[in-house]
Amino acid sequence: MRILIVGGGPAGLTFAACLLQRGMQPVVVERAARGRTGGYSIGLHINGWQVAEKLGLVEAFRAKAMPLGLSHHLDRRGRKLFSYDYRVLAEAAEGRLLALMRSDFQDILTDAVEGKCPIRYETTVVALEDDGSGVDVTFSDGSRDRFDLVVGADGYRSSVRALAFGPHEDFLRPLGYRASAWRVPLKQPLDASFVGMMDVDHQGGLYAVGDGTAATLFCWRDERTDRLNPDERRAVLQQTFGHWPEPVASALKSAIDWDRSFFDTVSQIEMPKWSKGRIALLGDSAWCLTFLAGQGTSTAMAGAYILAAELAEKGHVDALNSYEARMRPLVTRMQAVSRKIGGHYVPRSRFGIFMQSLLLPIMLSRPFIRFTSKRLAAPALAID
Repeated sequence: MRILIVGGGPAGLTFAACLLQRGMQPVVVERAARGRTGGYSIGLHINGWQVAEKLGLVEAFRAKAMPLGLSHHLDRRGRKLFSYDYRVLAEAAEGRLLALMRSDFQDILTDAVEGKCPIRYETTVVALEDDGSGVDVTFSDGSRDRFDLVVGADGYRSSVRALAFGPHEDFLRPLGYRASAWRVPLKQPLDASFVGMMDVDHQGGLYAVGDGTAATLFCWRDERTDRLNPDERRAVLQQTFGHWPEPVASALKSAIDWDRSFFDTVSQIEMPKWSKGRIALLGDSAWCLTFLAGQGTSTAMAGAYILAAELAEKGHVDALNSYEARMRPLVTRMQAVSRKIGGHYVPRSRFGIFMQSLLLPIMLSRPFIRFTSKRLAAPALAID
């Protein structure tokens, strides 16, 4: 089976690796140039870990993992609110928890498939025609080709979804926040693995990468969904967080390469079905759990493995139906978690900040972490 994967991020590359493992012939196209990946961190959790084990990549991921340690949370004046230890979370996951920069994550997956299947950078799809026996594809460079199956793994503003299923607005469900993430150099080391600050309707901070840089993540309540140019993004960040002290102040003054950074509304994708004929969606293109759920990359990896396994055993119709039946319950659960957790992650009031400062260190302590994980973390899927 000849399969086109649109999107060379973690979901698409994992899918390519899983297909290659089963003797199939993927072709990957990616709209960005090679190496143009986001300057922010992502997590490897249980379902992604299982896939990494199947692909023999756990040690490669471990070698590039960011340090896990204390997480300090401060108020907008820099006064300590509370702390907890990421290592407790890792213990609860029996060591199957890592955080990596997206660029390192993607490099590892690229190395796993490069030279084994074509990867066409700076290319995307502009037309799809499914005639029932195959899909004729027109690419952005004007070339054409034909495939047995097309899988869109090209993010929550997916070109494949827009071409085959309808406009973005039909499926985007904004959660009422905007977020931004980029990488910054550090003048001096952070005093914890994460140093965060919070205020009413605002949350932000820096993750130590371990190489003299940090990954930022800022989230704030904002109902607007219009897309902004780089100058407008910078202005919004300055207006929203410019009064915060160090280390946020220096992060806001740093140069931001928007091609390698993130700024957008926090939105889920909610669709009644993830496939149509010989065209299917995977990862953020199909569901987009958002960083609030903390399981987006690992869930996409699990979906990639399951979809490849189903395609290796069944015709495309049965395979796509089975893939969705196996993935839909987990996605539905984690989307509900994402909707629910937003009000806690970005407190709505001073009382909310007080309660989070009181309860979160308890919930993430050794006596209670397993209870918390059962309520908020993704359960392990049976991927075989």
